[in-house]
Amino acid sequence: MREFLAVIISFLSIPFLNKKKVPIGLAICICAVLMATLGGLGLLDFKEVFIATFFDIAKIQRYIVVIEIGILGVLLRKYKIIDDVIKYLLEVVKSRRVVLMFIPALVGLLSVPGGAIISAPFIDKLGDESNLSNNQKAIINLIYRHIAMHILPYTTGFLVVTSLVPQISVYKLIGLNSIFVILYLAIGYFLYLRKVQNKQTSSVSPILPSLFNLLIYTSPVYLAVLLNILFQIPFYIGMIANLLVIYLLHPTKGFLIDIVRAVNIRILLAFIGVYLIQGVIGKMESITTLLTLIFNNSQAIMFGIIITSFFFGMTTGFQPTALGVVLPILITLPISASRLLFYCHFTFVWSFMGYFFSPLHLCQLFTCEYLKISTIDLYKDYWKFFLCLVAVLIINYFVLGLWLK
Repeated sequence: MREFLAVIISFLSIPFLNKKKVPIGLAICICAVLMATLGGLGLLDFKEVFIATFFDIAKIQRYIVVIEIGILGVLLRKYKIIDDVIKYLLEVVKSRRVVLMFIPALVGLLSVPGGAIISAPFIDKLGDESNLSNNQKAIINLIYRHIAMHILPYTTGFLVVTSLVPQISVYKLIGLNSIFVILYLAIGYFLYLRKVQNKQTSSVSPILPSLFNLLIYTSPVYLAVLLNILFQIPFYIGMIANLLVIYLLHPTKGFLIDIVRAVNIRILLAFIGVYLIQGVIGKMESITTLLTLIFNNSQAIMFGIIITSFFFGMTTGFQPTALGVVLPILITLPISASRLLFYCHFTFVWSFMGYFFSPLHLCQLFTCEYLKISTIDLYKDYWKFFLCLVAVLIINYFVLGLWLK
């Protein structure tokens, strides 16, 4: 009972700390320490968690990737490469609906917390031209901003998955996620973009040169993925190539200084906090026993995954926290590799659901602040999208369950 109360109280401290303007990364680390203290974790156990978090080589490599991703996002903004991408995009794509989808999706490739604030000004301007309400603009910005986190293998969620469940193929998981993404995009389009006046953009520039430039200026985002797929180069090395491309696109004497200044400790703290929480919960026998008992029951396992993933995603506003709780339990189950992949996929998407609709969701908070709308007003237009996604996930469960046994 003590351990359950420790977990609940600790996670409830995150929204409290968030209201006190404590950065989400530091709040998650505080949550982990509070959980260990309230749960009665001994010094020896906490020492083991500490060592596993800070001295595991695989985790250190992922910390490096997180730092590199943060640097990449800052440099893309600082050198206005994202502006160049949008400029060439507008020359290539003539449909206003596609542009409204593509700009936040493009910014989503940066994989930085609260990144929707970058695309919000563009969506605000284009939305005004399309006579969209601020609620519609906010929802469009948020929906399409979060495509990349389901399909880019170096996003934080996938880094947690590859660390905790190395036996499954990240690309197979991306394949399953892609089914969800396609339906997610279709629902978003039908509910919020279908009625947008599809005026053609006014660009008269030749398409091929603009398309070539678009591929060049987006290469700092996808090059590491290509290197990993073609040559199995680890992401922590491949990301260096991404940074090198940025230098080639924008050579400057102060590049190394800009890299140092771009290091974002807050993102790293959030990632470390997730591993600390995962380690602490792993030491709590009553919780792991209960979750293992639920997950070992074939009739209750999916219900357990849904509730646990959604709860931790919702209460923390951070998807990897939920992954860090559920995945270590899943890998202990006596199930086939395909079934493990199946459950990992649903853990991923249900933790995303909790995170996406969480009132602590940074992208949502920043977008609402920029567009001057309340979270309550946003949810009044959001509920249809939420229910449609739940229906999609229920159908996917039965369809994929026939295939992945």
